Amino acid sequence: MKEDEVLTGLEGLMANLGVAVRYEKGDFDGGVCKLKDKRLCIVNSTMSPSQRIKILATELAQMDLENVFMMPALRQVIDEVSKEKG
Repeated sequence: MKEDEVLTGLEGLMANLGVAVRYEKGDFDGGVCKLKDKRLCIVNSTMSPSQRIKILATELAQMDLENVFMMPALRQVIDEVSKEKG
């Protein structure tokens, strides 16, 4: 898969899990937070697509995805990031 397809797939996966994704400028990398009663993943908009993928995949790796259907390529990206952190 191309980077833009992976990024779109990870954004869709976040949406399916009830986590809104927003891109904002600032002095941060990104991550999931809770704002009022909603989960939100904020990612620095100045990052490259590969860095954005890494942030989203890192956050998804911390979630329970056992019973979540996703394309094998997306699961592979999430698993690779999880192994890097592990």
